Amino acid sequence: MESVLAVVVLLCCCVVETQTESEVDGLLRELTARVEKLESKPKVAFTASLRVSDEHYHLGPFEKYTTVVYKKVTTNIGVFTAPVRGAYYFTFTCNVGNSGKANAALLKNGVNMAAVYEYADPKSGVYHSGANGVILDLVEGDKVYVVLWSGSSIFDNSRISMFSGYLLFPIDNK
Repeated sequence: MESVLAVVVLLCCCVVETQTESEVDGLLRELTARVEKLESKPKVAFTASLRVSDEHYHLGPFEKYTTVVYKKVTTNIGVFTAPVRGAYYFTFTCNVGNSGKANAALLKNGVNMAAVYEYADPKSGVYHSGANGVILDLVEGDKVYVVLWSGSSIFDNSRISMFSGYLLFPIDNK
């Protein structure tokens, strides 16, 4: 914050020749308030993958849709539940597992917002992957998560099938 205030002071000094002392003081107070407001904005970001270890792991297939639980948290500043209203960016990747298809969706409060659907032949040893991303307007308490639809599976070794998101900017409730 001190370095930002130093820049504000320098900017104010540049206009001293054209402004009265009280105008410069007012400008300095206004700019300082704006900087403090910007620095107090909430920060939310996370990245997670299915597995903690590098071992190959297949999740699914299941008889009904299943919420995907990501066990390796690479970054978690905030939570998967929106702490504030804002525009959030989410992305998720799915590598096709042993069922031969990956059919997954990113849900916001139970509503499908983005999907991945991909086929592969697991016997060939080649695993295809899909990815998707979306910007969502969330309010405090909204929940965002990934589900794996019935009959599909995903593969991971701690860095292939991932779920990430972050707050782009807060939105005032005014």
